[in-house]
Amino acid sequence: MKIPLNWLNEIIPLPADNGVLTDKLTMVGHMLDKRLVIDGEEVVDLELRGNRADCYSILGIAREVSAIFDTKVKLLQTLELTKVSKLLNSNLSVDTPLVKRAAMTEAFDVKITKSPAWLVKKLTAYGMESVNNIVDLTNYVMIETGEPMHAFDSDKVKGELQIRLAKEGEKMITFQGATLTLTKNDLVWSRGTEVLSVAGAIGEKYHSISETTKNILVEAANYDRANIRRSVYRHNLLTEAGIRHEKELDPNMVDNALGRFLFLLKKHGWGTPNCKIYDYYPKKLNPWKLKLNFDYLKTLAGVEIDTKTIKNILLNLNFKIIIQNRNFIEVLVPTYRTDVTLEEDLIEEVLRIYGYDNITPHVLSLEIPDDITPDYIKQENALRECATAVGFNEAITLSFVKESVSKLNIDPEKPLNTTAYLINPPSPDYKFLRMNLLCNLYELSKKTIHERAEEVRLFEIGKTYFKEKDKYFERRKIALVYYLSKDNSFNNFKSLMDSFFIKMCLSHVSYSNETYLLPLHNSFSVKLGNRIVGFAGVFDDIYYLEIDLDQILGQTKKYSVSLWPKYPPQIEDLTMVFPDRTYIGDVITSITSINRIIEKVELRDIFQNSYTFRIWYQDPNKTLTDTEVEKIRKEIITSVKNKFGGILKE
Repeated sequence: MKIPLNWLNEIIPLPADNGVLTDKLTMVGHMLDKRLVIDGEEVVDLELRGNRADCYSILGIAREVSAIFDTKVKLLQTLELTKVSKLLNSNLSVDTPLVKRAAMTEAFDVKITKSPAWLVKKLTAYGMESVNNIVDLTNYVMIETGEPMHAFDSDKVKGELQIRLAKEGEKMITFQGATLTLTKNDLVWSRGTEVLSVAGAIGEKYHSISETTKNILVEAANYDRANIRRSVYRHNLLTEAGIRHEKELDPNMVDNALGRFLFLLKKHGWGTPNCKIYDYYPKKLNPWKLKLNFDYLKTLAGVEIDTKTIKNILLNLNFKIIIQNRNFIEVLVPTYRTDVTLEEDLIEEVLRIYGYDNITPHVLSLEIPDDITPDYIKQENALRECATAVGFNEAITLSFVKESVSKLNIDPEKPLNTTAYLINPPSPDYKFLRMNLLCNLYELSKKTIHERAEEVRLFEIGKTYFKEKDKYFERRKIALVYYLSKDNSFNNFKSLMDSFFIKMCLSHVSYSNETYLLPLHNSFSVKLGNRIVGFAGVFDDIYYLEIDLDQILGQTKKYSVSLWPKYPPQIEDLTMVFPDRTYIGDVITSITSINRIIEKVELRDIFQNSYTFRIWYQDPNKTLTDTEVEKIRKEIITSVKNKFGGILKE
């Protein structure tokens, strides 16, 4: 939230040192992101981390400054409005419970001009472009009060207006010229079959304010925030109004904002306000009671704050005291504080203004508890050490993926239609949950390679998601990606995988040649014993390994230490050709079991259906002769041919 300091200073006195102001705001929960100078105006950009809908306004931040420095906020001047059942040119009906409050007012003989310099400067400092004096004034009041509003050309929207759910496939052209195809879940303002705006988000082109406008209809409303949020992200309508409407706005600010708009309109001679308001408000929101127990505050905070200080803090935050005694204090919460609904919320309000830095730390009075870290956390930490030990760096990516990337499904047990998607995604581009860790690691690797990195070694530990029969499931996995600009071979990656498994203390790891879902090729499964625990492959020259952690939890074991063999091994490579769909992991396991002299078998190269194995022959009691090795080699060739149809390549 950008706050032009001169604008803020108009309604509350600020300290001479702006650094003091931003430090204090940071300490009460509104962290300073950056300081800016825009068109000569000093601006602070605050990171609003809490669900503080009221702080998306100059007035809301002024209230916070008031509580911090014990100063008074200057009241905003408004025109008093009289409620009527029908306006002169328009009437309104509401056909959905998604509207908490909707109000309209009118102004006549309006002059549409360029905005004066003071208004343009304020909007520019906030980061908004000037359109004309009327549109700019609606934006000005929205930034000032936090209540979005929209102005129509009254002569173009005469008659019965309606707030309703759109019809599936209904069209609307925005004032920016984009065509929206609406759904039955989108809330709209309409006149008959004409859609005038997507409620809380954006207005339509042909009924908006123009140079020929003489009379205006101004609306301000409060809607179901979840519905507005879904529409905003469904149609990629990231507007200032939408950002505010997806918060829990105060419905009691609606008439105040309209009164403020008409006051400024009249003050600057831009039109004649009709101080009448049509107000749809089916269930009025009144301040609610909350009780704060002093003993409970002490228990939670570990500090005893005197009653007078607590009372002053709450009063400065505009909580009204209704009961106070030696044990508790009961207050009425102002309706704009929609985030304060529990006693713990009230305690938090006291503590953040009191200052967390004023709470003295104490030594624990109890014994330090035994280690309660879950096994899976310990395992993940151990895996991080294993991955870094073989030269990989940890990456942490989003659990959300783009639709195009979500199709990089490489798990044959999870068809593409099991992808989990979000109804209310954090952004329109990221509406799917990842089914594997490859999705974002692949994107990150490609970006790194594009930046001319000669080598990429990344790993990630995280959750993947899928659904089955409308139920959602999570799996914990670890993934490694590898790329080398020179000598980017499978052998290099295979060597790293083997080292990684050794570090993990996993025995009986084997590989089976198995083609997984596109777009991977040269892919194979990873087996622990007889159970598939992961898969690996190469895509766009990026090698990839993914292991299901839930499958290997508890399978790691300590290796025993033995003396280095006295007699050297004999090592040779055998290249064999196999039929399609041969599980090479099973071949390796079979070769290893043929004779105790076969110490190790490693897959060294793959070309089409030809596989090169490196075999270590070693007898702990003597040096093997060529004749003895040849005999075992013949056993291998015969066994592989009989079991798998493999033929030695001459």
